[in-house]
Amino acid sequence: MADDEENDPTAPFNELETFDSLWEALTWKQIKKRVPICAQKTRYNRYFLANLVYLIYAIGILLIDFYPRSYSDAEAGNENCTDYAYECPYENYTDYAYECPYENCTDYAYECPYENCTEPAREFSLENRLYISLGVIHLISATLYWWAWRDHRWNDVIMIPEYLNHIEAALYLWSAIWYVREEECGLYVYGYYTTRIHIIETVAAFVELFASFGWIMSWYRTYTRAICRGFTFDDPDTIAYTLTTLSSFIYITYNIQILQYPHMYGSNYIYTNGDIIYFVGAFFYLWANLRDDGWLWWLPVGGQYGLAAGRIQTGKPVKVGLPHLLIGGGDPCASCCRPSFKNNLVIVNNDVVPLDEKQNATNNNTKDAVNRA
Repeated sequence: MADDEENDPTAPFNELETFDSLWEALTWKQIKKRVPICAQKTRYNRYFLANLVYLIYAIGILLIDFYPRSYSDAEAGNENCTDYAYECPYENYTDYAYECPYENCTDYAYECPYENCTEPAREFSLENRLYISLGVIHLISATLYWWAWRDHRWNDVIMIPEYLNHIEAALYLWSAIWYVREEECGLYVYGYYTTRIHIIETVAAFVELFASFGWIMSWYRTYTRAICRGFTFDDPDTIAYTLTTLSSFIYITYNIQILQYPHMYGSNYIYTNGDIIYFVGAFFYLWANLRDDGWLWWLPVGGQYGLAAGRIQTGKPVKVGLPHLLIGGGDPCASCCRPSFKNNLVIVNNDVVPLDEKQNATNNNTKDAVNRA
């Protein structure tokens, strides 16, 4: 990757000094020189900005999950509207999410049958606004990750997960816009729009899962082949993409459970576990970014505790990633357009030929490209 250049003296694989303790690392005599260098690298590192926005998005999800929800404003305007999602005010009242036992019973997923019950579909609650804002932040984060690959072309194979990330972010934003339509009397119940929202989020979770495997492929193709790097859990990148992949499986499991067992809606909180794992993965992505910028020289896993990676002679030289693999060749657009401009006409040879060579060609009865003697 662009952050781990072979000749970077601050890269972990080029460190020449070792430490025997944390105190010795924090009192390193070169620290005054190292900090400004690392700060400058972080300042111009596009991945740092993308990872920071990604972490803000993950924190926002956790705040919505664990911040106590308050429906006092909704209940103030709807005193007669009880929480019929858990308690039914009528005897022998069947599961109204599927069948209404009364004649002329309108679709209460769109209209509340109680008096003085406002229609929440016309106004967004604070929680709806937060979900939509997080959806926009997610889309911005996806764009920043795509923008960060400045040393790769748009049709490079490692750009595939970035395009999938855009699709996933757009799907989650779409579902967030629909959240207000599943509200009724300020309370969440399972209805038509809830089903559609979970279908959208199930598709988004599968897209995110494919993108997670794509990021593993991208990491494999771009990571620096050097000592102390690889598929090990002392590498923050490995921890990060492992956790994000695990969270994708949890989101898929949750949405499938809700679609199969609608009565679990409102009581199944398995998605909060996925959100926590998602946040930890986002943190480790930022931590790996700081590692690439040389900030973690003081950590034991940084490779300087009794081991100076830069002084070790390995059989293979340091290699920054694998060669770029382009989809459709170097210029796929030109390759697709070129056949339409081809024709079977003879191409005239307009090369300038010296006079003496023309004379020799005439004497030897030779012909040029257009059969001129």
